[in-house]
Amino acid sequence: MMRALIAAALAVCIAGPALADADAAIKYRKNAMKAIGSQMGSIVAILKGEVDNKDALGEHASLMGAATSTAITKPAFMPNTDGEGSEKTTATGKIWSDWAKFEAGLEDLAEAGQAMAMAGSNASFDEVKALGEACKACHDDFRQK
Repeated sequence: MMRALIAAALAVCIAGPALADADAAIKYRKNAMKAIGSQMGSIVAILKGEVDNKDALGEHASLMGAATSTAITKPAFMPNTDGEGSEKTTATGKIWSDWAKFEAGLEDLAEAGQAMAMAGSNASFDEVKALGEACKACHDDFRQK
C-alpha cells in the first residue's frame, strides 16, 4: 500500500509540471486568439456605426495587424497540447497532425491582418471579410464545433 502511494505521488510530481505547461500553453493560445476576436468585434462595431469611435478605427486596425502576426500565432500553437492538460480547449489534434496546412492558414490570417493594419483608419468591410474568411478556414478544419 505504501509503495502504491509513493508511486502515485511520484507520478503526480512527474506529470504535474507537464500538465501545468500544457495548461499554460492552452491559456496563452486562447488569450492570443481572444485578442484577435476582440479587435474584430471593435472594428465591426465601429464600421456598423454601433459605437461612435471612428477615430479609433486606425488603432484597432493596427492592433489587428499585431494580433494576427505569425510571431504571436505560430508559437501559440507550436506546443502540441492534444490530449494534455486540464484546460478546456476547442483546438483539435488535426492542428499538429496537419501542421503544414494549419501553418498556411496562420500565414493567410497574418496576411489579412496586415491588410487590415495597412488600411488603418480607412479599413472597411472588405478587410473584415478577408479576415473573417481566414479565421473561418481554420475554425472549420481545426476547431471543435
